[in-house]
Amino acid sequence: MDAVFPFGLSGPTIGYLVLYLFTLVIHVVFMNYVLAGSAYLAVSSIRKEIAGVGKGDESQTSRALCDWMPFALSAAITAGVAPLLFVQILYKRPFYTANLLLFHRWMSILPVLIIGFFLLYLLKARNLSMWPRGIRVLVGVGPFLCIAYTGYAWTENHVLSLREAEWPAFYAAGNMWFQAMELLPRFLLWAFGAIPTMCLLVVWQLRFLERRGQAVSVGDYARLARIALASLVCAAVCAVWYFAARTEGTSQSATASVYRPYAVLFGFGLILETWGWITIAGRGDTRPLSRWVITVGLMASIVGATVLRESIRIAAVDISAMRQLHEKAASVGGLPVFLGFFVINAVLIAWCFRIVRRGVKAPV
Repeated sequence: MDAVFPFGLSGPTIGYLVLYLFTLVIHVVFMNYVLAGSAYLAVSSIRKEIAGVGKGDESQTSRALCDWMPFALSAAITAGVAPLLFVQILYKRPFYTANLLLFHRWMSILPVLIIGFFLLYLLKARNLSMWPRGIRVLVGVGPFLCIAYTGYAWTENHVLSLREAEWPAFYAAGNMWFQAMELLPRFLLWAFGAIPTMCLLVVWQLRFLERRGQAVSVGDYARLARIALASLVCAAVCAVWYFAARTEGTSQSATASVYRPYAVLFGFGLILETWGWITIAGRGDTRPLSRWVITVGLMASIVGATVLRESIRIAAVDISAMRQLHEKAASVGGLPVFLGFFVINAVLIAWCFRIVRRGVKAPV
């Protein structure tokens, strides 16, 4: 494949890849908010208990996260269905057949997410401050632990799916956990990279609250900007660690010429993000220009990073050899059904979004 990705592939393969990456980006945005937001609430809960404050963090950032987190988690789970379906079509045996042998392990994600979902609602309980300290800590930290476990499990699953040569020994031994040098830096890269997304979405949420008449301090905006900048530095360190830990077979995939435009897009997005966050951190500037610059930069970096992430899988799996399978799948005629349900779900999520917005009351 010499043409810029994905144009060197067959038509059906290109179609499925574009749909997969498009739906994956949507899922990533929601998951970034959920992972980083639950981490923020966990740290906030621990700080409250150390300080001996039972009521909880009264900042608008924490309030916004508490209000929206259950909706965001449900949206992230819903948005994650489509990319999983396209992965099944695109890669076939190198993903799903292997996972069938690990059914017991990956199904643990479901009860873990249910527990995390329930704890997010408990976190909004008005009488939470009256509960025993141990339960308060569990309610505050539990959602992050559940979501972080899910993210690490999928990271582990993804890395294992790229190492077909290790499947026989792994499955024969009946192992429950897969170990690899790149697992931890890869997960931490994603985790730290999720924080700027959460910070930006909360900035937009706080602006919405201000338009509804609620007071938001400049300190909230500056704090979010500083957190975003620090997370970008941490993500850069983890990226270096991850590239050093990767296997030889995938060490050159993300830097190949066919993916160079996406690397440029990713870098350009990071520059825009950094400039915008520095502006807000330095002056507490919340003008529309700063917010939109960060938004454009963030989306550019997410799209670029998503394609570069997929380049590693494509380097490990000969996707061009599956051309006939993709052509056969495209001839079935299921795409209109998918698009129809995609629109229905998008409308329902937007409706839920509107309901939640209406529930945010302006102060009397």
